[in-house]
Amino acid sequence: MNEPAIRVEEQIISLFSEKETQVYQGLVLKKVERRLLVYPLYYKFSAEDIPENIRKCEEIGSQFGEACVFRIVEHTNYHLSAILTDCGYGLEKCGVVAEWKVSNLENVGALWMEGEREDELWWKETPDRQVRYLMVGEDRLIGIKGQELLFLPEGNLLGVRIESIVRFSMAEGISRILADIPGKEELPEQYGRMGFGRAYLYRCYYKEIYSNKWFSAERED
Repeated sequence: MNEPAIRVEEQIISLFSEKETQVYQGLVLKKVERRLLVYPLYYKFSAEDIPENIRKCEEIGSQFGEACVFRIVEHTNYHLSAILTDCGYGLEKCGVVAEWKVSNLENVGALWMEGEREDELWWKETPDRQVRYLMVGEDRLIGIKGQELLFLPEGNLLGVRIESIVRFSMAEGISRILADIPGKEELPEQYGRMGFGRAYLYRCYYKEIYSNKWFSAERED
């Protein structure tokens, strides 16, 4: 198993504590945006058990009207990836998780160049002040903060400079940044020049199932 990647996935999952979570047979199931994300973090069953456990995840998803998405990090769950394909799942997307630590400051001089454009970054807190979101402009969410960790769920950023995010993070006492960059297998150039490292690659497998009223209604809409 890829233990370092598993530990990072655990940290990412813990940032979304408000999302309903279940654990089944070593699989972490989390409801996110009308999908049931399945993280096989602790899954150690034989290949013969996998089809039945896939079916069980689909049953749990159907109870909520949600289709399953299996998120598998590299160098883990080889049998699961193959059997998902046999069960009708396709590769929905791949992505790479990038990591930056405050100790990685060999390029820190580039952060303070005069005349650089600054993006309008600010914090938005939940009413109970338990969660802080990093926003840009008026209402665009960029990241979520957990203690000294900042997670960027959409690492492609689109119009926001990673230099601004790192500068802001350092000023706010953040010592570590994780970025989920979908559609990439290697780090984009802007991440590399800021001292980010490639933590791991992941792949998401998805099968469209319109077997209940919720999915049928969604299609009609």
